[in-house]
Amino acid sequence: MPEPHPANPRTGSPAQQRLSPLEPGQRTLEQHELLVGVWGDDVPNLFSTVARHPALFRAWMPFCTQLLAHSVFPPRERELLIIRTASLCGSAYELTHHLRLGAEAGLSGDDLAALNGQARLHEWTDRERLLVAAADELHAHHMISDATWRGLSALLSTEQLVELPMLVGHYILLAGTLRSLGVPLETEPVAKKLDSIGVPLDSGHTQPDTAR
Repeated sequence: MPEPHPANPRTGSPAQQRLSPLEPGQRTLEQHELLVGVWGDDVPNLFSTVARHPALFRAWMPFCTQLLAHSVFPPRERELLIIRTASLCGSAYELTHHLRLGAEAGLSGDDLAALNGQARLHEWTDRERLLVAAADELHAHHMISDATWRGLSALLSTEQLVELPMLVGHYILLAGTLRSLGVPLETEPVAKKLDSIGVPLDSGHTQPDTAR
């Protein structure tokens, strides 16, 4: 079975923001309507930055919400994949938000340390080990290896096999966007508003039939 390697985060984010998040007084009526209906005036910086491109925001937001709020993976596994990807990409913004979400979804302190490259050895289940290996391979090679795919195919549903590379790919895309634009972290009260998009954190998840 493939062994996950310690995360090796990239470095080199801009020292300062390149595109600042839109403050309430800077927003057009369209941008105001896109943002305020969900979060009020205090919008998390990722969204108030992407909203500088309203058409792209409208197209991207349903996809983002689908992966977070309606994933076919249980919350613990969804966060395992996101945190591993964020760590490999060196995305401090993603890690800050998802380490908290991961803990709330059931990942232990040791799990989080291993995903974030702070522990070389960790006891994963076979399924978790394969998920971490898949994230590593998608980040490094943009493809899941044959060996990892065979293992995953015996454990995941067809829907999960399709969603896995799209979930990891989405967070690679986000990491590149966040780091390239220099999106800053929010204050804690604003950061917690990310939960308001409906991210499920409980483990009451019904597994689809496993692919054959």
